[in-house]
Amino acid sequence: MDCEAKGKIVEELEGRFGTLQNGNDWEKRVYVIEISQKYKQKMMFSMFSFDGPIQDPIEVGESVKINFIVEAHQYNGKWYNEVKVTRVEKV
Repeated sequence: MDCEAKGKIVEELEGRFGTLQNGNDWEKRVYVIEISQKYKQKMMFSMFSFDGPIQDPIEVGESVKINFIVEAHQYNGKWYNEVKVTRVEKV
C-alpha cells in the first residue's frame, strides 16, 4: 500500500553509504518530517539509492509531499517497522 504525507523536514539523522558487490555505490538518508503543525506530529522516514548518491536530496526546513510504504522485518526474534519513501515532491 502506497501512503502519502505532507509536511516540513525538521531534522536529518545520520545516514549510511557503501558499495555493493557489483561495484555500485548506495546511500541511505534518514529524515524527520512534521506532518501536523497543530499537534506537532512527526514521522521518521528513509530514502534509498542503489545507483550512487541520492540526486537532489531534501534539506531541513523544506516543505515536501512524500509517498511511502511501511515495511516490517524481523531481527533477533523482534519485529521492526521502517517507513521507506517511494517518491518525494518539493512544495
